[in-house]
Amino acid sequence: MELSDKIWWTRKSKIQTEKRLLSNSLQSQFLLLWYSFLSVSASVYNLKFPAAESMQIVWIATSIWVLVISGYITGLSFKERASLIKESYQALQKLYELSKLPSSDQVELLEEYEKTLNLCENHKEIDYYTALCQEYLLASKGSKNDDIKSRLNRLPTPYVWISWFSNKLMRITILSFFYALPVATFVFFK
Repeated sequence: MELSDKIWWTRKSKIQTEKRLLSNSLQSQFLLLWYSFLSVSASVYNLKFPAAESMQIVWIATSIWVLVISGYITGLSFKERASLIKESYQALQKLYELSKLPSSDQVELLEEYEKTLNLCENHKEIDYYTALCQEYLLASKGSKNDDIKSRLNRLPTPYVWISWFSNKLMRITILSFFYALPVATFVFFK
């Protein structure tokens, strides 16, 4: 594999990493807001219509959980990590452009590539799979009877498609669970 291809795919993977981290940041903020809103609503409701003791304990536990998890989420610093990833893939774009020049020194570019990779955390395997699947879908959508293989040097395997799809499905399931959990708790303990 050529260095330019390696740089290009790493850059695409890091773009997906940034998107994942920003999405995690947004969803975690929404979840904290949702849980905080429901905790306050339950407290106001309990003032007007005193609930069973078990329900009061559940909502106190929920309030404590929101406090603890907000500290944990802050510690994950999704936005700061996403910012470092963005700097990294922007530097990779410059390296990619240099790698396409006929006069570029490949050894020097490889050293610079390795330095750039050390600027931040590496992408996860699922970020690479996402990049691979999305680039394939974009190439196949944009081509009219063009050979997709001529536009991409890597194609997603069935394993990659399954991993990508299961990751999406798992994310939707987990988020749905966490959004529905306080409502289900209220209904169950009422």
